[in-house]
Amino acid sequence: MPFARHETFYIRDGWLRKGLRLVDEKGYAFFRDEEAPEVLGVGKNMVNAIRFWLRAAGLLVQNEDRDYTMSGLADLILKYDPYFEDEGTWWLIHYHLVTDPDEATTWYWFFNVFNRREFDEDTFLYWLTNYTIVEGTPVAESSLKKDFQCFVNTYLYENRMTQNSSPEDNLHCPLRELKMLRQIGPKSYRVCSIDRHSLDPAIVYYCMAHRSEMDNDSGRTTISRLMNDRCNIGKAFALTYEDAIYYLDNLQRRGKVTVSLTAGLDSVELESCDSLTALEKYYKSRFEEDSWWTVG
Repeated sequence: MPFARHETFYIRDGWLRKGLRLVDEKGYAFFRDEEAPEVLGVGKNMVNAIRFWLRAAGLLVQNEDRDYTMSGLADLILKYDPYFEDEGTWWLIHYHLVTDPDEATTWYWFFNVFNRREFDEDTFLYWLTNYTIVEGTPVAESSLKKDFQCFVNTYLYENRMTQNSSPEDNLHCPLRELKMLRQIGPKSYRVCSIDRHSLDPAIVYYCMAHRSEMDNDSGRTTISRLMNDRCNIGKAFALTYEDAIYYLDNLQRRGKVTVSLTAGLDSVELESCDSLTALEKYYKSRFEEDSWWTVG
């Protein structure tokens, strides 16, 4: 379980775009080249952070030679949204960030294990420390504190420059625009209800299909699993039951899922569990006026 591999740097605007272009043009190994900081326009520690975030966000995958190449997700983003301008792209980044326990463990733990809508730093660190002990990999307190601060800086919508902070520490993190976290006291925070106008049903469908691929369930699941299983849409997006029903109803009207709530059942069947095909159709609907997501 890795912690604090971000070098204390949360994702900056433009980092993922620059990093993907570098991998696409020069290969992953170039991150270790002494010219990488100049090419990316950042410091050496930031180069390491960009490399980490690309992996944690599901944009790079490890091949048989233990080298990293661009994922199918990254290929589609570069094709349709190379400047990371579409809000859906950042929901995808969030989803992959919080569903991989092997990269950004704290992000995974918070959304899948912690299960608290309100928290402060002490509560966060206490339960995260407990989690590392239970998992058999105790971690230095200093590393967990770095993760806490980086996590808050990743999502806190109201985060602004303080009197003692440097401009470099307050560059914008695009994930804040998802408005998932707000400050409710001097040291306390609340996970916000999802903005249904921001999180597109097509993105939710992609995530359901992706999870179906990971679970190898042939596109058959239940509302209970969608809500309660780790790495599924309920956990990843902090959905309420009402949110889940809203998205399932929307997707059923579009013919993308079949939901059965009769005789005590809550079964859900996906039209297809090919997540990348679904995602490409979403991007085409956004940028090429494809009608796949139009309700008839």
